[in-house]
Amino acid sequence: MQKFENVDVLAALEQIMRQHTAFYQNDFDIDKSIIHRDAASDQAVDKALLWMSRPSGTYCFRERDVFLKGTRQHNTWKFYGEQTRDKILACAVELTGTQGGTIRGNLYELDYQQHFRHVVEASQPVSVNRLFYEHGTRDIPDGQYFDGSPDRVLGNFLRYEAQPHDPAVL
Repeated sequence: MQKFENVDVLAALEQIMRQHTAFYQNDFDIDKSIIHRDAASDQAVDKALLWMSRPSGTYCFRERDVFLKGTRQHNTWKFYGEQTRDKILACAVELTGTQGGTIRGNLYELDYQQHFRHVVEASQPVSVNRLFYEHGTRDIPDGQYFDGSPDRVLGNFLRYEAQPHDPAVL
């Protein structure tokens, strides 16, 4: 597998997408917004992404979310290994910073089928969902219903994030 160091991440991924993705190329607009958001983050977990290009679109996910069983990201990554015969080009993306307004990083080419099997074997169950609000967070058990309503103490709901039982394993 090849490694590309200190590249313009968006330009490199777009070049792969244009050569491999025939339909729904506008999926890459979503990927770009994810990469911009994560490049601006101060959280290390946001700097490790998994990206795939397929004949009918692209996906970009935080790596940790792919390794959490039952998440949308995990289910999507598994779907293309289990239920399609599409040729998938996949990369691990390591965001390292920005230079002159360009998002820089390292790309690691993945053998998608091998990586998919690794995801199936190494994935961790979700223990709780962490709900993020304007003024703090709270955890609820996985499977407990929540609807994104404001919390009287914590304010407006912003987002949620699945958490494993043992975060150190990820």
